[in-house]
Amino acid sequence: METSSVRLEKVVDAANRHAELLRDPVLLISLHRDIGKLPSRWADESGKKKSALRWGIFIMIYAATEGFFNEVLKMEESTRVLSLNTDKLRSAAERHGARLFTREWGVRTRVPVNSCHSGNYSRWVVFEGESLRNYLNDMKNLRDCLAHGCNPFSTSNDSGALWELKEGASMRLMGVEGFLQASIDLVAQTILAFGGTCEEIPEWPEPVRSKNSAKKLPALKLLPRD
Repeated sequence: METSSVRLEKVVDAANRHAELLRDPVLLISLHRDIGKLPSRWADESGKKKSALRWGIFIMIYAATEGFFNEVLKMEESTRVLSLNTDKLRSAAERHGARLFTREWGVRTRVPVNSCHSGNYSRWVVFEGESLRNYLNDMKNLRDCLAHGCNPFSTSNDSGALWELKEGASMRLMGVEGFLQASIDLVAQTILAFGGTCEEIPEWPEPVRSKNSAKKLPALKLLPRD
């Protein structure tokens, strides 16, 4: 049976790999912003190219996050993939002697300033408890829509983290950037749950920020100095 120190070492190693896997999505978020600065004759007037880029970045972040939790929590004899579901991840962690998604857990992400506004306005918020559960469920549903060829505008938006457009709920670049931060917060708190310290949390890659997203992040209960 693994000792707590060996388990923690594996979690930290997985977190460092996660940080590396986030580097390409971070570069693509920066690229997306660079595209918006191009002269009008080079612009993606229909927005379809940038939309496809957003979906791709989101899938990369989701896959890296799901992969982290499966590396850390999945039992060796299991063949089933652990999804980003708070109840399933909490239950899996208990078998390793760790408590995930407690009342103190939270993630930072970006949401529309006004749920009825389709424009490029967003703000940082903290999701905890039921709102965190709804947020991860919405992200899983969006991932499933994209992975299985469904209409991504038909996804759920119980958390209010997506932008309501005439086609349906959609993820803007700010939402992708928010999910990147949420992924980072989930991994950081997992290190703490396995007995690690803030000093063992990796240095995370960071995209080129917009004026709004460069604003100071709200504090989390478990990461007050982050």
